[in-house]
Amino acid sequence: MRRIILSAAMFIAAAMIAFGQSDYKMMELVYMKPIPGADLEAASKAIAQHNKKYHAEDPFKASVWSTLTGSMMGTWVWVMYPGTFTDYDNRPAGKDHDSDWDKAIGPYFKVVANEYWKEDEKHSYFPEEFKSGEKVVFTIFDIKPGENYRFKAILKKVAEVYKEKKYDRNFSVYWNRFENKDGRDVAIEVMFDKWAFLDEDHSMKKDYEEVHGEGTWFQLIEEYRDVVVSAEDELSVLMKEMSVE
Repeated sequence: MRRIILSAAMFIAAAMIAFGQSDYKMMELVYMKPIPGADLEAASKAIAQHNKKYHAEDPFKASVWSTLTGSMMGTWVWVMYPGTFTDYDNRPAGKDHDSDWDKAIGPYFKVVANEYWKEDEKHSYFPEEFKSGEKVVFTIFDIKPGENYRFKAILKKVAEVYKEKKYDRNFSVYWNRFENKDGRDVAIEVMFDKWAFLDEDHSMKKDYEEVHGEGTWFQLIEEYRDVVVSAEDELSVLMKEMSVE
């Protein structure tokens, strides 16, 4: 019994440590499905005005994206970044803000999801003078229970290749701050500006084995298959007219 109690205490302590941080960056994603027949031009103007008034400065800057692929296809995604939960104690709120948000969203959309994704700088890579692109592939992974540590080891090895080869594209890792039943556990973000980027050969097998050794690529694939249930790409495009620079 004492061993069980100690194990439970250790688990609770680990959970508290996971939430007890304030030196990170986080994205809040609000997925909004347009209501059939809604005046989206009016919605665009209302959201643009809301963001300009309430979300024009860090850490509460807002952008809006159109999702083109995946299970969230057809949604608009309102993104606030890079505030933390501690920042949220001072986030734009109150009667005026909430009323303005309701007027900008309520008549035009049904909110289908609200998520919080914590940036994992340790396992990410950003090229020098990195600038956000106007298009993004957000690949979301469903990880088998208890296998996060193994997936982090995979991320570490891939990030090492990016750093060693000085890739000109980002490899940004985010973890969902809350458990969910949809398997949206961790995401890798790659941003770009030109559609031609998707036609380029981004196979990294050769580079990976130059960094980690011959045959390691297939070892990585086997490890991936052991820990990942499924993955899904969300390809999205920035809706500049509603987003804060």
